[in-house]
Formats: sequence, structure tokens, C-alpha cells
Amino acid sequence: MAGRRGYATVLTLGLVGSLMTVLGTARPWASAAAGTRGLPAIHVSVTGTDLEPACGALGLALLAAFGAVLATRGWVRRGLGAAIVLGSIVVLILAATAPADPTHALAAELSAKGWTGGGFGSGTEPWRWIVVAGAAAAGVAGAGVARFGGSWVSMGARYDAPAAATRATQPDQAADVLTEAEVWKAIDQGRDPTQTG
Repeated sequence: MAGRRGYATVLTLGLVGSLMTVLGTARPWASAAAGTRGLPAIHVSVTGTDLEPACGALGLALLAAFGAVLATRGWVRRGLGAAIVLGSIVVLILAATAPADPTHALAAELSAKGWTGGGFGSGTEPWRWIVVAGAAAAGVAGAGVARFGGSWVSMGARYDAPAAATRATQPDQAADVLTEAEVWKAIDQGRDPTQTG
């Protein structure tokens, strides 16, 4: 897990898990149908966002956090992993404890479409459990980031400024210092004035 393969595996698991959370929250968790004699049936559904709005927001935050893992390093990346674990646990609890029988929410949706009362048939959809599974996967990946993230390569590391080379201390060292006019002259001639030798 500390190498490149572990990095790719954890990141892929986290991105897939958080994407499952976002998509699953936006899909119907329950549906209902009600009909009146002589009129077409009314079909409605309630999404995870309707029942647990925080799940969708936290799912997007998890997705963004895994994107940020690419650009961070060291203790910042490990702290981000811990935050991902915490967010995943919250999503998992919210999705698992959301109303298993959202009769009230379905009745409100039916009423908004002209239902005047009486019985109606309802059913649940599997998307809630996809959110639970996605949050669990994101949590496992977050734990991997918190544990191993400090040793992984960073996307921006290759663009960091190289360490300044130690110059030899010699009596004529001052001769290497260019004046402002000499710097501009070198640039006009297409030379890099920061390169010596």
C-alpha cells in the first residue's frame, strides 16, 4: 500500500466509492403509486436528497477530497484522509438510519400531484444501500490515505524548485553577480542569466 500500486488502488476505491454516494443519493430511495377510478395513476418517488439532504452534500465533499489527495502531500494529505474517514462514517450512518418507510414524504409528493387521499402502493429502491456501500468504500480508502498517504508521491513534486546549489566561496565570487543591465542584455540575446558556467 505504500507504493505506487497502493496509491492507485486506494485513490480508485475512494473515487468510485464517493461517486457511488453522490449518484445513489440523487436516485429514488422509495416510490409510490396512487390511483382514482377513471383517472390515470399518479406515480411519485423520493430521492436520498429528499430524505437525507446532508448525504448528497457530504458525498460531493468526499469526491472533492479525493481529488485534493492528488495535490497534497505529507501530513496535510494524511489529515485529509482522516477527514474523509469521518465524512464517510457520517454518510453511512445517515443513509442507514434514514426512514425505512418514508410514507409521509411519499404522501406529500402524491398530494402535490393532486392525490386527494386514500390508500397507495409503495416500494423501496436499492439506491440507499448503494450509498451505504459507497460510503464504506470511501471510508476504507480514506483510512488508507491517512495511513500511507504521507509516503506517496505528489502530483506537484516534479515542479518544485530544485534545492539551491551551494556555491564555492572564493575571492572572485562577487564577479559572478550580474548587474541589472547585464541581466537584461542576456535576456535580449536569448540566454538564461540564471545559468552559470
